[in-house]
Amino acid sequence: MQDCILIEGLKVETVIGCFDWERQIRQPLLLDLIIFVDLSKAAASDALADTLNYAEICALASQVIIQAQPELIEHAAHIVLQALFQQFSAIEKIRITVRKPAIIPAAQSVGIQLERHRDYLCDSHC
Repeated sequence: MQDCILIEGLKVETVIGCFDWERQIRQPLLLDLIIFVDLSKAAASDALADTLNYAEICALASQVIIQAQPELIEHAAHIVLQALFQQFSAIEKIRITVRKPAIIPAAQSVGIQLERHRDYLCDSHC
């Protein structure tokens, strides 16, 4: 099964970074999510109840990052993965890209990408 929900360019304004000056300001992060989930029921029914609510996914991803104020974008990605797997039991796998724009003058952005299956993060707590 290769059904997936795509969310691209979710902007989250948060405290992020390791340096003292970064801990004093809010900076944007850009998130791309590919959420692997069976969409066959929703495709047939045309009912929101049979799929994942995109607005809820975006709100949860934003909320956990804003509350955590992580130092590393790697950690920001990890806590989003954890929260999404815990909240939405239908999710099988997630690929997340987190970019920090305009932090390196010569680069448009820097970023990381993680891909995790449910069993990787949810052995005992999802």
